[in-house]
Amino acid sequence: MRHDSYYTAFTGDILAGHGNSPVSPTRDFHVHDHYEIFLFLGGRVNVFVEQYSYPLQRGDVLIFNNQEIHKIINLSPEPYERLTVHFKAPQVYPFCTAATNLLACFQNRRPGEHNLAHMDEPLLAEYMGLSSQLTGILQQPRHGSDVLALTYLVQLLVLVDELYTRTRSEVASIISPHIQSAMSYIDDHLQSSLSLEEIAGALGLDKYYLSHMFKQQTGGTLYRYILLKKITLAKQLLSAGTSVSDTCYLSGFNDYANFIRTFKNITGIPPGKYGKSGLLTGRQE
Repeated sequence: MRHDSYYTAFTGDILAGHGNSPVSPTRDFHVHDHYEIFLFLGGRVNVFVEQYSYPLQRGDVLIFNNQEIHKIINLSPEPYERLTVHFKAPQVYPFCTAATNLLACFQNRRPGEHNLAHMDEPLLAEYMGLSSQLTGILQQPRHGSDVLALTYLVQLLVLVDELYTRTRSEVASIISPHIQSAMSYIDDHLQSSLSLEEIAGALGLDKYYLSHMFKQQTGGTLYRYILLKKITLAKQLLSAGTSVSDTCYLSGFNDYANFIRTFKNITGIPPGKYGKSGLLTGRQE
């Protein structure tokens, strides 16, 4: 049984659905080997992505690539409503042109930046109609379902790419400067062991204060955040052809056996097989 809730996977190339429940299928920090579009329709929710966190309102759409750690934080025990689309990037490549790169909004930015945009009601209705068609064809396959699903996905991506091309969210992050500084320090020192004491000392903060504030603002622990950051780096190194032993130390693991065990526990596959698997088909190129 898997205990790490930041492990997510799906079979096939496209997954789409409508959710209206109090909890997310993945409750902790997580990162995909695919891309995700998340459309918020109702509830009281904050979203966390990399060094930023935002309160959501109806019509807010978020995009996550295969390197961005994110988490949905439900602020109440009531359900929140959303539409989600997950897809593997390579299937979209043939539909990208010199004039229209459908994956530009996922790829051409720094991690955690410009993830959020907002749809007005007419655009929201158009998106929801296409999403409903996509979900329907995936749930009730018939002849040509794979082709139809891909055409609906491409149409959704046209809407999303155009939205992100012409708009940028003005919503301010609710993550405090102290926590942003801690995250920046982690990004800059992933190759070291990164203890709570080290991070707090470097920032001139009390370690208990830092731990409490991180949990309060992100809904997760600093330890899990660091671990997932290291595994995300390890996946990038492995996909670039780095050996497993070099990846272990370059991603800040001092114990080879622990690295093998942790990598498999989080990704579902040993690091030695990661580069040979279909999981890499969603990486950026």
